[in-house]
Amino acid sequence: MSGERKIDRSFCDDIDQVEAQAEIDRLLEDSRFQSPERNKSFLRFIAAEFFEGRAEAIKAYAIAVDVFGRPANFDPSVDPIVRIEATRLRAALTQYYDAHGSDTGIRVDLPRGRYVPVFTRMPANNRSSLPAEAVEPDVPGHAPPVKDQSALRFVGGRMGLTLTGMIVGIGIATYALTIGLDVWKQNTLKHKPLISISLSGDGDAPEREVEKVRDYLAVAISQFQTVRLASSRDPTVMGEGPGPTLVSSLRGQRVVDDYHVVLKYEGKGPESFVWWQVKDASSGEVLLSGIEQALRAGPASLSPTWSLANGLARTLVGTHGVINTIETLRELDVPSLGNGCVLRAIAASDRGDVTDMTNALGCLERTLALAPNDAGAKAELAIVLLALDSVDAPTELSARARTLASEAVKLSPFSDRSKYALMISQFRAGQLLLAIETGYAAMALNPNNSDIAARLGLYLFMAGRWEEGADLAARSAEMDHNLAADGQLTRALNAYRLGRFEEALVISQQLKLSDDYAVNALQAAAARQLDRADDAKTALASLGAGHAGFDVVFRKSMAARYFPPEMTSLIEIGVLKAAALKS
Repeated sequence: MSGERKIDRSFCDDIDQVEAQAEIDRLLEDSRFQSPERNKSFLRFIAAEFFEGRAEAIKAYAIAVDVFGRPANFDPSVDPIVRIEATRLRAALTQYYDAHGSDTGIRVDLPRGRYVPVFTRMPANNRSSLPAEAVEPDVPGHAPPVKDQSALRFVGGRMGLTLTGMIVGIGIATYALTIGLDVWKQNTLKHKPLISISLSGDGDAPEREVEKVRDYLAVAISQFQTVRLASSRDPTVMGEGPGPTLVSSLRGQRVVDDYHVVLKYEGKGPESFVWWQVKDASSGEVLLSGIEQALRAGPASLSPTWSLANGLARTLVGTHGVINTIETLRELDVPSLGNGCVLRAIAASDRGDVTDMTNALGCLERTLALAPNDAGAKAELAIVLLALDSVDAPTELSARARTLASEAVKLSPFSDRSKYALMISQFRAGQLLLAIETGYAAMALNPNNSDIAARLGLYLFMAGRWEEGADLAARSAEMDHNLAADGQLTRALNAYRLGRFEEALVISQQLKLSDDYAVNALQAAAARQLDRADDAKTALASLGAGHAGFDVVFRKSMAARYFPPEMTSLIEIGVLKAAALKS
């Protein structure tokens, strides 16, 4: 067998060529390895070159020409096809082995920076799946996404603009439950935190105003559904001591951290404000304090008291508010199932971190295996699946996401997050008007959710309702100064539409999404309109500009992201001008 060991031993542990080739053959025949055929061809090619002892010769040019049919004048700086497909293959391999292991005990990986496969032996304890009681039967359309992608959060991912490396694997979703089981406490579900509120007024504040703030705040907090609010009839709620501590009993769940919020109302009318303090309910430790001013944000029709209560709710219990931020930080240190998975999925989506989204997906799947009627987990899983699916070549992930979102709405019809997930899934299905209708329904459930306003604003813009979309993006910015990427994109698009190219370029560059097709197109167009050739060329690098038929590909790519023809035409003018710089 030694004569067959042509392969570079630095890539193969103690595995010989026969074993390595057998694993490649087995992998490519395994129906659970749901990688596109072009990526399987990619793997066949680099494996064959590797087995022939040509590891050092496996370069992007050879792959582009021999696998993807690129011409002899292929330029990887202009056409990123190999880098994109390598990301997809790398992620598909990672997901497959994390979920399914290997019958032969050998794992194939494609490390970053090279196109040479690496073969390693897998420890025996890494080959097993979930305990029998945690595994669900095969369900058509249940598919785990894969890791290491550059995901966009609008018009696809967070809004469907999944660009460089939007990878999917069509398989059995429950296998994703195996991710991180050594970290999560088995059979443990963490609930949403329980908070108690103590509100008092200064000597000058009318008691009636204090009562209004208390009542309005309870309503605003309940609209977010991110926490559980202790009843004000509980005598511990109005005291200064720590609030009640929730002890979960299902399958030995641990004690959950809860919070006591101390508020003091001062002033009157437009001049009023609330001093607030968040305490750890079990230890009494002060975690964070601040002041909320009246009229911070919201429609002018709202009274100062309503505006103050809404601002407080956003600050304290909003999706990115104080309590959820504290909970998320704790989750990163000690991961749990249940609400912890939801929080980590939201954080990963906000960062566009596909590896973390994939890990969160496994956690959400595990949660649903234990609590199949958890509407929050269903909604967040739908959002993650849509973020991980491909816009240009959507798969069954999107179909499953629509099902999950619909189920979440049925289970929790008053949940703004469930409606938010349904809105995204409808948009990705091409149901733009229905998505807008659902978006307005979500806003009616919670007018204080800046994410909904930002996403709906972008959808309205995609429908050609420019002013309406821009207004919602502005409203989202008023509610949350850390404006969501959806709102930023709407602002940039609107600036370009109005001929404010400098503003469009600056905002789009602030998005820091170098692999997003639409953002790069907008940057290239704006930079060229400003005669900034270097910026235009940088943005063009990932668009594949300079090849015959690029204009057709461009319009098709923008249409796949549901950009209206008028907006596409405006951007196309600048993009084609920029592309001319390269000829």
